Amino acid sequence: MGAIGLILAAVLSTNSIVPETAFQDSPAATYLIDLQDISRHRIHVEMTCARSPIEDLEIWMPVWTPGSYKIRDYARHIETLSAMDASGNEIPVTKIRKNTWTISAGPGGTVRLRYTLYCRLMTVRTNFVEKDGGFLNGAATFLLPRGADGPFDFAFVDLQQAAELEKICTLPRRGNSWRAADVDTLCDSPILIGKPQVLPFVVEEVPHDLIHMGDTSTWDMEGSREAIESLTREMVSFWGEIPYSRYQFMNVISEAGGGLEHKDCTLMLTSRWSWKDEDRRRSWYGLVSHELFHAWNGKRLRPVALGPFDYEKEVLTPDLWMVEGFTSYYDDLIVARAGLMNSDQYLKRLSDQIEGIRNSPGRQVRPLSEASTDAWIRYYQQDENAINSQISYYTKGALVAWLLDGTIREASNHQRSLDDAMRLAFQRYSGEAGYTPEQLREVFEEVAGQSLADFFARYIDGTDDLDYAIVLKTFGLRFDVPEDKGDDKDEDEEEPEKGWLGIDARDRSGRWVVSEVRRGTPAYEAGLNVGDEIVALDAFRASAGSWSNICRQYLPGSKASLTIARRGRIETLDVEFTAEPKDLWNLKIDEEAPEEAAQRRAAWWGKAEPKKKEEESPEEKTGD
Repeated sequence: MGAIGLILAAVLSTNSIVPETAFQDSPAATYLIDLQDISRHRIHVEMTCARSPIEDLEIWMPVWTPGSYKIRDYARHIETLSAMDASGNEIPVTKIRKNTWTISAGPGGTVRLRYTLYCRLMTVRTNFVEKDGGFLNGAATFLLPRGADGPFDFAFVDLQQAAELEKICTLPRRGNSWRAADVDTLCDSPILIGKPQVLPFVVEEVPHDLIHMGDTSTWDMEGSREAIESLTREMVSFWGEIPYSRYQFMNVISEAGGGLEHKDCTLMLTSRWSWKDEDRRRSWYGLVSHELFHAWNGKRLRPVALGPFDYEKEVLTPDLWMVEGFTSYYDDLIVARAGLMNSDQYLKRLSDQIEGIRNSPGRQVRPLSEASTDAWIRYYQQDENAINSQISYYTKGALVAWLLDGTIREASNHQRSLDDAMRLAFQRYSGEAGYTPEQLREVFEEVAGQSLADFFARYIDGTDDLDYAIVLKTFGLRFDVPEDKGDDKDEDEEEPEKGWLGIDARDRSGRWVVSEVRRGTPAYEAGLNVGDEIVALDAFRASAGSWSNICRQYLPGSKASLTIARRGRIETLDVEFTAEPKDLWNLKIDEEAPEEAAQRRAAWWGKAEPKKKEEESPEEKTGD
């Protein structure tokens, strides 16, 4: 059987800590993970499965991870791969595709494959290990026998320092062995390896674990647990039910960022400095809220294309604006409803989203539905022209959700909202089938009580600029337009408006090099290109330190000669300065809105609404 095989047999005989029924069926494949080389960012895996006496055995590996829509080609991290039969004789392995190998038919019995994985990509969709531990993702870790859909068992070789590292996974466990019922579950269950701090809490009799792993010296353990419990209670209150039997928030403090949703957990990367800084802490709350919301929207309520997954090619859906965009709308909103963000903070984050879309010329080119379908080739593969040619289905999707929320409220005389539509969609389509684009839109129309064809045509399938009038009216808000204070000043005091070219550049070894050219800016109209080195403006030498000072000398309407170096050749462009566009999208509470709007606003964002201070009685007043 071999040393590793004997260890696996011993592991599988350990007393069960889950019902025996979870391990009744024989596994389609077993894996033993050896951590002896994690200090060198490597793991060794031994996979055992059946070998057919009449057909070649085909072994394959996923090329992407659900929730992150880009081909990742995980097989590129395999350093060595070999196979042997039950007697220990080596068997040839032939690679037939980038992620597929074959082993010729033999006398039957079992075959053992041994492979080494390099694990040093610090992202939520890949593998990262070092001497203190790390994390593994199923799609990036496990080879699979073609045609087998489970169950799959994996365990660890606990030798030397690896034995001191705890392993955490949401899968059923017996001793040191975990079981995944099928391929989707195996790929959907990340594994933490290290010395985590587990902070449990219970919501509606369902256990949850906030798990911090890494340098926790700057984090408040109890404070973070209380905050996430509050957030989770608000989330459960929103949906009205809990679809999982246990949930784990895996928070890896690693000086990296990002989060990825799973059905029963989330893997998140953050910084040791994300807690003590209030703004960054609110961003972390938003990340936690976003990934937890996905346990309902995305993992269970999903488009038909997103499950069961094809792990070997792109899976296209036009509905990522719902999966990610509507989740992005509710993430901060539920943080606010949980009392973890006040009204000013929430409106600031919403304003930033509006400003971000308004400053993205791609909004006039790429509809949301097309941006969803093209996620594989655009959103996850952005270049210097992305700002001009595409739009974020996260950010614009969130704003469209807000507009749809206001539209449903107005159409139903404020008796129903997008909240009701989300819950109805979950009730109807959170099963195995999923929803079609048509079915999803029908739910929104049913709750609104009217056709929304024009709304969908303009904002999801079209490129119309978003009209915020309905949400401003519904929630009693306004845009804080900067006032022109010139009339209040003497002519001698009035400051002239500065000119603007809209150039984005970076310092590269002392050279001032253009990094982005947005459509509609004077720089774009003048023909400036990404990669151009800005040498001078008129007679003034340009550099990172001098550029802003030079531009201050030019008023809107001024013309100048811009000297550039394009691939080593000196050229001159004629430019004309304009006034820099004002920030017109700062949301504020409209104090002149009717009381009904204030009541609707308070119901919309819950605890974020500030309480009005009551007038003090004369007896309560103090001081001279």
